[in-house]
Amino acid sequence: MGAFTHDNTDAAFDVEPLEEIIDRLKEKLRANHIQRLQKGGCSIDAGFIWSDLLTNLERISDHCSNIAGCIIETSHQRLNLHENVRLIKSDSENFRARYLKYQERFSVPEA
Repeated sequence: MGAFTHDNTDAAFDVEPLEEIIDRLKEKLRANHIQRLQKGGCSIDAGFIWSDLLTNLERISDHCSNIAGCIIETSHQRLNLHENVRLIKSDSENFRARYLKYQERFSVPEA
């Protein structure tokens, strides 16, 4: 929100690493849910709701990534979102440092 409301480019650079973390969390949380289903610790009905919730949260992170990409684009006067995201990820040192910070903060234990 700060990246958008305050046109904060530095905050916008935090979004793509977070989006990658959310993608991985979604997969891990789904895998944990499958294990719970196999052990009888969860119902299939709850599983549908859980799956929809994870999908919607991941979509929100995709939209946030698009907004952050547009903020970065306008600050650099480039108008190619996909190329911009590629450039953000190719700055491996900066991207990796931010990614690792969020990976540590948002880790999910095994089921």
